[in-house]
Amino acid sequence: MLKVDLGDLERRRTLRVEGRFEADSDLFEGSSFTFEEPLRVLLNATWAGSGELVVRGGVVGKVRQQCRLCLDRVERRVDIDVTLLFAPSDLLGEDDGETYLLETGVREIDLSPYLREEVILAIPSFAECRVDCSGLCAGCGENLNESECTCSPGGADPRWDALRALEKK
Repeated sequence: MLKVDLGDLERRRTLRVEGRFEADSDLFEGSSFTFEEPLRVLLNATWAGSGELVVRGGVVGKVRQQCRLCLDRVERRVDIDVTLLFAPSDLLGEDDGETYLLETGVREIDLSPYLREEVILAIPSFAECRVDCSGLCAGCGENLNESECTCSPGGADPRWDALRALEKK
């Protein structure tokens, strides 16, 4: 886990937080990607003059997704700049969606869920292997990037006949 010890940060004024998200991490279960290599995290935590905690740094690594058209493997380099801002409730005011609550009396903050959110938002949900991907044939399932399909022409699905009739009007 990637944690900021607020007592240690109080003494040092700046704290370096390093860690990794491993491929078997349950934190990213159900996301649209899997890890090709562990994601490395390097952050600096500092106190702002007004009592807020600022955490800045980056997450780098490589993930794997499936092309949404042909289902081929797509590898994507991850290089995300991260800035997290934590503020006490008296400074927070209205919820702006970008500042997190720094609860009173807490001595340690686990950054993992906040970093998970940043990573998931930075990686597109739908990947494409290339811009001109032809996808799969709807009839036979052949990958049209690799070969021609073997479907017989004119085998139109009769369920679309009503729409074709409207098109001819």
